[in-house]
Amino acid sequence: MAGYAMCKKTTKQRNDRPAQLNKHFSKTSLGLGFSLIELLFTMALLSILLSLAFPVYRHLIAQLRLFTLTERINMTIHYARSEAIRRQSLVTICKSKGGKSCSGRWKDGWIVFFAKNPSDLVDSTTLLRVYPALGRTDFLAWHGSRSDNYLQLRPDGSTYGQNGSFIICVGVLSKKVAWSVKVSQTGRLRVDKKNAKYSDCNY
Repeated sequence: MAGYAMCKKTTKQRNDRPAQLNKHFSKTSLGLGFSLIELLFTMALLSILLSLAFPVYRHLIAQLRLFTLTERINMTIHYARSEAIRRQSLVTICKSKGGKSCSGRWKDGWIVFFAKNPSDLVDSTTLLRVYPALGRTDFLAWHGSRSDNYLQLRPDGSTYGQNGSFIICVGVLSKKVAWSVKVSQTGRLRVDKKNAKYSDCNY
């Protein structure tokens, strides 16, 4: 009898274990869950944080794009200047739609070519580089003393009697910013981040 009672007690304890485990996990699950109020509060907090962070993010994106485009203009002018000195020839930077002639708008792209005379046209033998069009919300303009359509560099590295500014404009949603690359008659460059205006760009 004693052995039977002990066996019955052991069997009962084993049968009670699943119920105890279910009760334990049920309490744990309830403890780890979120109520509707907590979920709404979390969502509201996230929306506030995102609204505060978005202007900063938008500003950083605009600044990065401005820096990239400004470097592209700087590299274009440095390249044209070095080619003018190396070839001992006149080198022209002009806006180009299609990359074969001087045409279109600056945002459509631009080309670099060399020539013996300022009035010479570009052809396949004189074309040095082709630069692609800008993004949909990016703009570029050249405001020069002789022409807004081109910049020419002499064999000594100076401009062909020109000075002026490339205005680089970037739009990120409602954020619109502009920088300028100022070119002196000696061919020297200076980036101006304060005085450029978005309205100075050609749209």
